[in-house]
Amino acid sequence: MSQGLDDILNRYRRYGPIFKPGGKAPVSSTYVCDRGTMLPPVRVQLTKGEEFPEAEGIGPHTRWRATNIQA
Repeated sequence: MSQGLDDILNRYRRYGPIFKPGGKAPVSSTYVCDRGTMLPPVRVQLTKGEEFPEAEGIGPHTRWRATNIQA
């Protein structure tokens, strides 16, 4: 049984909001994109109001989540 992208994303929504490329960062923070089990996560540090980028190799399917890392 194949799951759609929205079904997969809904499993993780309870852990906090997920942001898409082009969306504005709600707060200044470090955000992480998990690219899969065999690839290291991508981290970006954005200030409030900056746009979320597309992660390398993922394109428009990039999904960002906030972290508590202030690196």
